[in-house]
Amino acid sequence: MKKAWVGASVAVSVAASLASPAAHAQSSVTLYGIVDVGVQFTNHNVVTGGKSGSTFSLISGGAQTSRWGLRVREELGAGYAAVAVLENGFDATKGTANNSGRLFGRSAYVGIDSPYGQLTMGRHVTGIYDFGVWFDPVGPAIYSSVVYDLAFVGRADNSARYLGKFDVLGGKLMVEELYSFGYDSVTGAGPVAGAYRVGKEESLFVTYNHGIGTLGLLFDQQNGNTVATQGVKTQRYGAAASLDLNPVQLYAAYRFYAQKQPVQNLYSSLFWVAGRYQVTPYFNIASDLFYEADRNTGQGNPLMLSVLADYLLSKRTDVYVQLGTILNKAHSALGFAGFNTVTEGAVQTGAMIGLRTRF
Repeated sequence: MKKAWVGASVAVSVAASLASPAAHAQSSVTLYGIVDVGVQFTNHNVVTGGKSGSTFSLISGGAQTSRWGLRVREELGAGYAAVAVLENGFDATKGTANNSGRLFGRSAYVGIDSPYGQLTMGRHVTGIYDFGVWFDPVGPAIYSSVVYDLAFVGRADNSARYLGKFDVLGGKLMVEELYSFGYDSVTGAGPVAGAYRVGKEESLFVTYNHGIGTLGLLFDQQNGNTVATQGVKTQRYGAAASLDLNPVQLYAAYRFYAQKQPVQNLYSSLFWVAGRYQVTPYFNIASDLFYEADRNTGQGNPLMLSVLADYLLSKRTDVYVQLGTILNKAHSALGFAGFNTVTEGAVQTGAMIGLRTRF
């Protein structure tokens, strides 16, 4: 039997006939996935004895996390549909599950899509994740905003999410609101009887697009994930803008971080500008420039420049090259693997070449 691949996924449509001859529903199940593996070089990594060294390594998910998933949709009539998504993230170099071993750690939810928006329940990406997707053209590659803040790949267990899209003043308004009763039930406490604040998360992300311009606003708040830390609030605020000057896109964004503790509040600001150039239909280049202004988190003021070049070999397969450098000042030790992964004050350089295929 001849198999035809369409776009990045294979859709199997099933006409479901119910008991009542008058009731019919059109259903679809889509199997999709990405496998992404590459070779990376980095220098000034921390080694035993406080010294530094270089390393070559095989990396899964250099440009996008390796994954596979199922997307389900059943039309209910009058513009309503039942929807569900199950998505697994995995390390293609070892065959193990990401997201603390969760089977469907990237997404697992079910809900209703309607003319008034989509309401789903389960495990979702958070607003700050989508903030990065919209306004960081290199993200979620490994040399992107995720280096500074893992919340840019954040997800929430036990969550309900509303997603609405509206026509407003000649433009497109998108509203994404999430509430979690306990954002981490695997490594944290999750919902706890008698301790309502444990692991609570609230997230709101809004975009407005009109013509070539898009604006975005973000608010995200998490309570501590144990009974002892439930009073600690970690807040992130974001504002961003982009211009689509086809074939060039320009971006500017700001993220403010505040952690409110009983003893001392912690604050930092992250700024970035970025661009993407579609050189040909098969080749594009994206670049980010980040700077963190730390007030008292102890992370210093590191600056990072990254470039991602991507070339399509076919509709589903591409090869990419990433280059990046991080300039640390005194009391700063940011590496591509996160804070305190390089020697203090080091300038880390990274390079990666990878292959990605979609199905």
